[in-house]
Amino acid sequence: MADDALDEGVGDPLAWLQPGHRAAPAEALKRIQALCTAWPDLHAAMFVVLATHQELPRDMLAAAIKQFRTDLDAYSREDVVGLLTAVWNGGKSGFDAVLRTRANAPKKGGGLSWVKE
Repeated sequence: MADDALDEGVGDPLAWLQPGHRAAPAEALKRIQALCTAWPDLHAAMFVVLATHQELPRDMLAAAIKQFRTDLDAYSREDVVGLLTAVWNGGKSGFDAVLRTRANAPKKGGGLSWVKE
């Protein structure tokens, strides 16, 4: 009986990870917030959100991620969509390359007051 419940996703806390699972927007938003909070590294957070929410369009993911990542405040939604595409297609190196090309990208020195440009 318990196996039947798991087969149908009932009572399985990871059922939302199954391919084709359609989550209610409020559920997905809560999970995206938790994932963005759990991973302080921007690349890791975006990768995990994208990998676990593949059924959502990237423009919707970009809007959701921007809500919970203050390090994306300077970027447009289109920039974040580009970063998500780079994460998926180019891995960390692709992500870093796209991040460097954005107009609002952090300048060399990382914003540290003691680093001179």
